[in-house]
Amino acid sequence: MESSLRLGVPYALESAWYSGLAQGQGVSLLVRAFQQTGNPVYLEAADRAFTSFSKFTLQGGVAFKDDQGNLWFEEYIVSPPTHILNGFIWASWGIYDYFLATQNDSARGLFTAVVATIRQNLERYDLGFWSLYEQAGTRLPMLASPFYHRLHIVQLRVMHMLTGDNIFADYADRWESYTHSIANRTRALCYKGAFKLCYY
Repeated sequence: MESSLRLGVPYALESAWYSGLAQGQGVSLLVRAFQQTGNPVYLEAADRAFTSFSKFTLQGGVAFKDDQGNLWFEEYIVSPPTHILNGFIWASWGIYDYFLATQNDSARGLFTAVVATIRQNLERYDLGFWSLYEQAGTRLPMLASPFYHRLHIVQLRVMHMLTGDNIFADYADRWESYTHSIANRTRALCYKGAFKLCYY
């Protein structure tokens, strides 16, 4: 995980901080534990964890709605929000797993909303040679590390399998093509180095 403390950026987290990514992965684990054991205590815990997705960050939840009406789930609860792509997708999978386990209409609606948000904002994460890690609004953009760039590609392929929406496959193919270029990889490395010099 990228560091959450960056010089000159209002990005500090107070202990104990919580996360849409952690809530999503927790929900996924808990519903699987319930399915494997039949023990209702796991489903009850999943129900409680799921409530964080129905509350906005100012209410103690992990949801954020932007000026365009896009619904986000934040990996780090900071102001302004950073919209970290991989964390948002991990969170959305927790919601999807909860829906599969419970057929909960609220979970269905939330997953539909976040798929629309990702779909409508993928262009903002595409620099034309590499993907962005987040949308923090820093003067220098925070590019994904090679690890996170590859993770984005895998996550988009999974999103394509879950939704059937070709835009996810198209971006996965595009971002994978970026990795085949030495020039793109070198440029991304230079951007990443400059960002760390300025903000860490």
